Amino acid sequence: MTGNLVENERGSSPRQRIIPALIWFVVFCLWFYSFGLPNNQPLFDAYIYGDSPNHAPAQRWMAWPLVPFQLLDLVDPPIDNDGAPWSWSNLFQRLPFIGIAAFVWACSLGIGRLTLRGFRLHTLLDRAERLFFAGCLGLAEVSLMMLGLGLLGILGRWPITILLMGMALFEVWLSWHDPLRQQDRTLTTKSAGKSTLAVDATSRSSRLGWLVIGIVAPFVFCMWLGAMSPQVDFDVIEYHLGGPKEWYRQGQITRLPHNVYTSFPCLTEMLLLTGMVIYGDWDWGALAGQAILAGFAPLTAIGLFATGRRWFSSSAGALAALVWLTTPWVYRISIIAYAEGGLACYLFSAFAMSLRLVWDGDRSDNNEATPNARPSMSGTENSQQAGLPFTCGLLSGCAMSCKYTGLLSVVLPVGLLVACSIWRSATKPNRLRKMALIGGLFGAGVLLAVGPWLLKNLVETGNPVFPLAYNLFGGSGRDAIMDAQWRSGHSRHYSGPVEILSDLPVKLSDVVANNDWHSALMFGLAPIALLASWRKKVWVLWSIVGWQFLSWFLFTHQIDRFYVPMFPIVALLAGCAANWLTSSSQAGAWVGGTLIAANIFFNAWMMEQQRMSGFNAGRMDLQAVSRIAVSPSLDWINTEYAAGRLPRNTNILCVGEAALFHARFPYVYNTVFDRSLFEKWFGERTESGGFRLRPTDEIRATLREKGITHVLVNWMEILRYREPGSYGYTDFAHPDRFEELKAAGVLGVPLSLPDRASFVPVDEKKRKQIEQWAPKLGISLGDHPGCRAVQVFPVRP
Repeated sequence: MTGNLVENERGSSPRQRIIPALIWFVVFCLWFYSFGLPNNQPLFDAYIYGDSPNHAPAQRWMAWPLVPFQLLDLVDPPIDNDGAPWSWSNLFQRLPFIGIAAFVWACSLGIGRLTLRGFRLHTLLDRAERLFFAGCLGLAEVSLMMLGLGLLGILGRWPITILLMGMALFEVWLSWHDPLRQQDRTLTTKSAGKSTLAVDATSRSSRLGWLVIGIVAPFVFCMWLGAMSPQVDFDVIEYHLGGPKEWYRQGQITRLPHNVYTSFPCLTEMLLLTGMVIYGDWDWGALAGQAILAGFAPLTAIGLFATGRRWFSSSAGALAALVWLTTPWVYRISIIAYAEGGLACYLFSAFAMSLRLVWDGDRSDNNEATPNARPSMSGTENSQQAGLPFTCGLLSGCAMSCKYTGLLSVVLPVGLLVACSIWRSATKPNRLRKMALIGGLFGAGVLLAVGPWLLKNLVETGNPVFPLAYNLFGGSGRDAIMDAQWRSGHSRHYSGPVEILSDLPVKLSDVVANNDWHSALMFGLAPIALLASWRKKVWVLWSIVGWQFLSWFLFTHQIDRFYVPMFPIVALLAGCAANWLTSSSQAGAWVGGTLIAANIFFNAWMMEQQRMSGFNAGRMDLQAVSRIAVSPSLDWINTEYAAGRLPRNTNILCVGEAALFHARFPYVYNTVFDRSLFEKWFGERTESGGFRLRPTDEIRATLREKGITHVLVNWMEILRYREPGSYGYTDFAHPDRFEELKAAGVLGVPLSLPDRASFVPVDEKKRKQIEQWAPKLGISLGDHPGCRAVQVFPVRP
């Protein structure tokens, strides 16, 4: 393997490049560990310093003395008297969720293989590639099936189960009679006759592969345990799970005008809904859906291995999978039901498929023979195949079906790669015709994948990309004020080019190192791939990474998890670099291997820190932990409603509160970007542009019509929305307004909630905000300032 690499390099030998590579890796690690944890810095400071006052912010390296000892907590967690009981026997509680996830994944693989067979691509792919692309396509098709059944109002367990099983069993029957099985056996047998160098390389790759599997297995195990945990993240319980819950309960997918986020493309949310439908319950079924989503991480790892093996070496692919699965960010997006796990998988799959068009026919610079790979076709022949560009479009459209941002981060650059491959391979007289043909196939694939979501929005709102592009398409239920609020909350806030350029190095630093859940292996190793070889492949991959960063920096509101989908490409580069570094010299093997192992241990420690990396119920009793995840106010209302201490006809209007997935009582709400129901039902505009209460009789009539018995107001959420740079909130919702409603006899005295639900401590910044906006909310909690967090007002008859 090393010999092949040397032949393909220009200039200095690998041994001469090892020294600068190791210097870079060491220096980067020192720089990486000089940062703190910006998302959890106060918690990290308390973790490192305890109660010691007057200290500088803690840095990552300060945690190293704790790492070896606290990793033992993964095997034998300390007893927490305030937490839920845990036991290895509690793993049996997860078996139904694991079973549903395994069923959906098995059926998805069968459906995906059937799709590859229909496109005649299964003969162009090796076994690992077939597994990867079949998984990606199959899950997308399951998602679209759920959308179709949901729109038809057929959200039942048996229709989806029979449909999935029928298609998967048909593929099993076709596979059993497929001559490709014999071809696989023949290729494997022929590999036994390779040269000594190839056999040695294969033997090393095999040993490394088993080592990687042994290392990543605990990471994947912890990811799946974390995924099968009740969710506590705001975005997840507000709309990633909140929307599917409402669709499940009403038995049909319809527009939810009070939750604008549910008009987004919802590829991953449909998989959450699949878990709910098959399980037969929205609450516990969500855990099954979350287990399905967690599978995107190992699926991406399979894709990294397959792609690395095809274009670089089996060892590079295995190490890329290692870097990916041991990254804390991957753990985090696996245990929290975000859309980024699916988006990362589809981003990588779309680029991996497009590279077949760009690179096929130029395999002379492979590092290692790949005995299981299928014979390659020339670039021109690839371009003539309808399956490849169409599938590129499908996978790109799937990325956009996860999030609208996939249009910029995936559809456009993959389309450009496909166009470049055609331009380079086609002869001049036929170039435009082939560009139109292949471009049409690519575009058709994109529309087939994301088109149903765009069509749904077009029918429901008149805007295919609702709530975006309001100035162009408009949108039912929106107005210019709401659109301005949306754009303000989802855009960059730069005053000009100078500020953009000055912030560029800051954001670049954030992306490569200064974030709680990064791994030093990503950008510590990826640049070394440039030293390993002058191949164009490395530069193409780096150009993809560069575009991903720029599209995040220039076209999003720069939330950190939004750049995570680029990490599989970075991991592929890191895997190539790690393989070259550890195989080119003993110094690289010892120094590089030691640094890689140390960083994996640190990443495992970071994963173990629940308060910093995300809530993981692990081996806790699910019945007990289900209450821990619920906010104190919702938990109290759930308990009171279940015990009959609240009326049976209870229906609560929630003001400010929109994270209601765990609520088990009837409620009405709106998100911050939707029209305020409280303002609409209780207030009206004055000529001066202010607000006043509607006539009391009209308010009472509206509340009777809507069946509202109580009004819950979450002051902490309203204060959060009103912070500088936040989304904003209607001025109509103010403590004085509720005093007016009480004086008018519309609302009664607030219910007596427990202190843990009613009051929260606040920091100095929040205290000043309260004093300026609503001093009545401020209270004292001993020696610390506090705030009245939640109030529940009964509606007077």
